[in-house]
Amino acid sequence: MVDNALRGCANAQFSEAADLYVALSLGRLFWPETRLANGTVFLALNVGDAEEIDRRVAAWSESGEMEWSQFVDSFNTYEVRYLFANWPDNSANMEDAELCLAQLLIEAWTAKLRSDFPDRVFSIELDGDVVSEGPCILVRQTVP
Repeated sequence: MVDNALRGCANAQFSEAADLYVALSLGRLFWPETRLANGTVFLALNVGDAEEIDRRVAAWSESGEMEWSQFVDSFNTYEVRYLFANWPDNSANMEDAELCLAQLLIEAWTAKLRSDFPDRVFSIELDGDVVSEGPCILVRQTVP
């Protein structure tokens, strides 16, 4: 699946399409920082996300506007289509490429969470409604 998705883009060779700093920034995408807040694990994909999680958890504690599970889901739901500000115009293969990236992220994030929290169980899966908004990854801690 990966090879087919890469064949559809002009710059399939990372050595030609990116540089060292792009590779390092993508490292956070595939092996994100994890944050434990209020007993729940959050993924921090971008620089500054961990601090934002702490700030919003504190604000949630004071407001109590939504259920904790809804609040957590609002952080740990990732729409693949919106992970990047720049998205290629090649729409012919876009759906396959989005799905391919989603599958790669699910595998990487599963490994990362097992590594950081071996005593916890997580569910990392695609939302069932892939057609409307593209692939959406749901990260949840489950009770063993």
